[in-house]
Amino acid sequence: MEARKVVEIIQDILATRKENESIGIITFNSEQQTCIADAIDKEAQRDSKFRARIAAERSRMDGGEDTGLFIKNLENVQGDERDIIIFSIGYAPNEQGKVYTNFGSLSAEGGENRLNVAITRAKSKIIVVTSIEPEELKVDGSKNQGPRLLRDYLAYVRSVAAGDKDNARVILSSLTSSDKKETASLISSAPSIEEQMKERLEKLGYKADIGLGNANSRISLAVYDDSCDKYLLGVELDKDAFAASSSAMERDVYKPKFLEGRGWKIMRVWCRDWWVSPNRVIRSIVSAAEKNRTTGKPPKPLVKSPAEESLAEE
Repeated sequence: MEARKVVEIIQDILATRKENESIGIITFNSEQQTCIADAIDKEAQRDSKFRARIAAERSRMDGGEDTGLFIKNLENVQGDERDIIIFSIGYAPNEQGKVYTNFGSLSAEGGENRLNVAITRAKSKIIVVTSIEPEELKVDGSKNQGPRLLRDYLAYVRSVAAGDKDNARVILSSLTSSDKKETASLISSAPSIEEQMKERLEKLGYKADIGLGNANSRISLAVYDDSCDKYLLGVELDKDAFAASSSAMERDVYKPKFLEGRGWKIMRVWCRDWWVSPNRVIRSIVSAAEKNRTTGKPPKPLVKSPAEESLAEE
């Protein structure tokens, strides 16, 4: 039923949009992802006009950037953005009217990060398609935050859709309750990914600087080696790349070209890969750094030294 509703929403967007907005679809699992893809294909077979529109939407490019329609689940949507995101929850009461609260990766430790990624992919609008009401989620006893935050998010979305701004504010305020503040404190006190990488690399004999450069050309972590007196590699974490760039073009084309033009070898690392296998990430960083040990000149600094600033002023 949700898949059919998603098709209806897509049809309405394609027929009524004013700014040629791009569209993305996010699901909680691969089964719902496939179900929606099948529903779209079925409608495309039935309606030739829709078939032509959806084909154009899938292959769409704007300014050399891929802005085509995508259908992805929580596990593989990170980094993708569209003007309008349709979020299909894909869970419903069973034959006995009970809603099971096992939401796959969302229910696991750190699952709230996946929810955060999903609901922040929309540039202008998110449309939530759900078969459950927040009250049906009996998740107060959940071990991890993900299911509880999903319940709160659905309640917030419902209030926004109903125009109930007061209740929406109440829900947002509840998210800063003492237990959530305590969790946030624990998270903030944990070493960052960059700090963890730095510690691991220094044990292997390298030096590492965190946050090298300025706001426009910051490198998450730079690997330095005394023996050849140069930076061997710049590591850019996806979270920093997305935060510092206003568009995918800037993030994936202009910034890398600028850094490479100054002699830097840049490696992009996904936070998810670090969470899954930090050893594999460290091996990849070391391998890339060693390849650059005997090639090229030392990269130029990303910010001027005090002496350079003084000369420029004179």
